[in-house]
Order: sequence, then C-alpha cells, then structure tokens
Amino acid sequence: MVQVDLPTAFTFGQVFAFIGRKLLKKEPHLLYNKLIGPFTIFISCGFVPVGIFLLTGWASWQSMYAVQWVENTMNQPLIAGVYVAYYTSIVVLGNIGFILGHYWIQIGKEKFVVIGIILGIIVSIIPFILRWGVWWKVGTFADYQNGVGYSFLKPPIFYGWLFIIGWLVVISILSLLWVQHIVKKHG
Repeated sequence: MVQVDLPTAFTFGQVFAFIGRKLLKKEPHLLYNKLIGPFTIFISCGFVPVGIFLLTGWASWQSMYAVQWVENTMNQPLIAGVYVAYYTSIVVLGNIGFILGHYWIQIGKEKFVVIGIILGIIVSIIPFILRWGVWWKVGTFADYQNGVGYSFLKPPIFYGWLFIIGWLVVISILSLLWVQHIVKKHG
C-alpha cells in the first residue's frame, strides 16, 4: 500500500546498512561504496515491482481507498506521473535510509540505525491501524464507497499478492546473501 511502501523503503535502507555495518565502517564515501549498488538493485528490482504490480492491478486497494483518481490513468499524464513519482520515491527513500544508516555507522551512532529501523516499522504499521480492516475488501473506489467488493482472500488479488510477496521474499533473501558475501569478502 502506498502509505506503507514509502516508510518501508526507508526501513529497508536502514536494515541493509545495519547488516553491512562492518564494511560500511571502512567505506569513506556515502554515495558510492561496495554496498549501495546491491541495495539499489534490491530496492529497484525487488521492492518497486511489488508497488508496480499492486498499484496497476488494484489501484484503489493499494491506495487504501483514500482517493479515486488513481484508477483513471488512461489519457491522464499527471496521474501517470504520480505513479512514476511514487516508484521513484521508493528508490530515493530507500537510498536515503541506506545512506543515512551508513552515515550514522561511520560516526559511531549505530544505535540510531536500530532506532531508524524500529521507527520505520512503526510508521509502516500505522496506516494499517488507522485504516483498520480496509484491505480486506477489494474493488474499485466506488465499490468501497458502496460497501461491496470481494474478499482479499479470493482470486485474483490473493494469488497475485502471494506471487509478488513471494518475489519480494526471494529477492530479499538473495540480496541479503549478496550483501553478506560482499561484507565477508571486503570486511
């Protein structure tokens, strides 16, 4: 969900920095180092596809039925531009989380990275609490307003969600193994 994906991207950056902290302590450059490339590949090829898949397939559901206009991208370049800005924001916020984590590690403030991870998780959960249960019904914005739709646990969304979350889990594991390999090799 849009409101969840953005703080989650930042949190992923913090997590990757924390996992690679042994190497990042030795890396003097915040904007180019041995781990920023693998992280950027993860965030762009692992996490962004989750948002792309869900926002294009179930736009109002992905925006937690906050706005109707997300459903109407046809011949609407400004709305399509919002989609692009959303995907770009995921990559930028993820990298900000990673670079900030790297900075904190370099100045000996690793506890700030842990705090960043904890706060990122909390901020990612808040939309679910504030909009409790909204994700259980799937449909258009009009469906939601009229109290109709179908259960999240039914196809096609449930199978699609399982597929794309499976993708994220596999890419996350592979990326973390890649980071660990780089840390062992250069750390």
